[in-house]
Amino acid sequence: MFSESLKDNSLIFWNCPDAKAPGIRTLLKDAGYDLKVADTLHEVLLLLASNNTTPVILPVELGDSCFEDLPDSMLVPMIAWGDDEDSLKPFLDRGVRAYMLPPFTYPLIQTQIETKRDYLRLNLDALDIGRHVELKLIERDVEIGRDIQLSFLPKSLPERPGWELSAFFRPAREVAGDFYDGFELLHGRRIGVVMADVCDKGVPAAIFMALFRTLIRAGAQQNISLSWASDPSAGADDKVWLGGLKGEGRQALPRIGTSALLNAVAGTNNYMTENHLETGYFVTLFFGIFDPLTGQLIYINGGHNPPVIVRADGTQVMLKPTGPAVGMIPGATFKIAQEMLNPGDTLFTYTDGVTDAKSETGHFFGNKNMLELLKEPITSAQSLIERYQTALDNHIESAPQFDDITMLVVRREP
Repeated sequence: MFSESLKDNSLIFWNCPDAKAPGIRTLLKDAGYDLKVADTLHEVLLLLASNNTTPVILPVELGDSCFEDLPDSMLVPMIAWGDDEDSLKPFLDRGVRAYMLPPFTYPLIQTQIETKRDYLRLNLDALDIGRHVELKLIERDVEIGRDIQLSFLPKSLPERPGWELSAFFRPAREVAGDFYDGFELLHGRRIGVVMADVCDKGVPAAIFMALFRTLIRAGAQQNISLSWASDPSAGADDKVWLGGLKGEGRQALPRIGTSALLNAVAGTNNYMTENHLETGYFVTLFFGIFDPLTGQLIYINGGHNPPVIVRADGTQVMLKPTGPAVGMIPGATFKIAQEMLNPGDTLFTYTDGVTDAKSETGHFFGNKNMLELLKEPITSAQSLIERYQTALDNHIESAPQFDDITMLVVRREP
């Protein structure tokens, strides 16, 4: 009964054992209406799902208890049916404005019912228009948010003779929680690269992406101008050194960049945990600073997917975390590690949107596939980006993109 569509001349009769049902039903049928009987609110709502402008006839014997479980926001074309105004009072008190009182004549019945039906149609049309306008405004706001977010990403990456930087960014939604950055420090004597992923997706993550990105870059550049210029020994504190290089390659941390790197990450963590810890938003990030003259790289990996250095001979070096995610633990300790980017070496950084990319059958791209692609000869940073883009597109095919996909490659020419 409840699966069939309601016709334009249909009425829903909310049945009540004590109602004068036979007389009412006869009148309505004789007036030309197709009557559908419902015994519960659930059945009423099922019928209204087929046509939400079909009037619902309420015998006064139901009482106002029928309103208790009715959704407040739902427009239901109710018509109360009673013998006198006193009996209709409980319905009128609950907002029902259409009602029927004796004497019952066919023209009066039809006029009341069709007036109520037309009233509901107009209200629903207005509601649809209002929702359409509201959705358009939301879409416009999201578009503006996307444009603002894109403005936070670098328009171009630093260029140096013998070096190539290339990036790829594809959000899963209109806005994303991923971000990358590449910028000069100390008038180009150092170059900073950032790869980061804010927890969650969509608009909330995008808002925090903008905040994290701003704090990281501003913190690094401010610390450079204040500490390096005034104190030539700033940043040479080996207590924050985690290492990375072994044997003869192992050396004290460089004076230039260490303080800026540590203060930017630790300062961002302290600000976020002091002011926004209750939101539960944090970021995993890799922040590296390298010397374009020597290739010396210092970095902090805050709980992020390990970037990979591919040596000229094909050897892979994983840059594992040196601290927790940023913005998650008050007073967290972040250590600095160092490596060398020698001629022919490539640094590949990425977010988990690469490894977690899902196929149509639900299989992840995975770490194994990600590392396998690095075993093939690398001729340029851009060609490596295109290699991954092709592999990911072939893996995902027509499946919806599961997560934001972001990559940044730094390559030192042979």
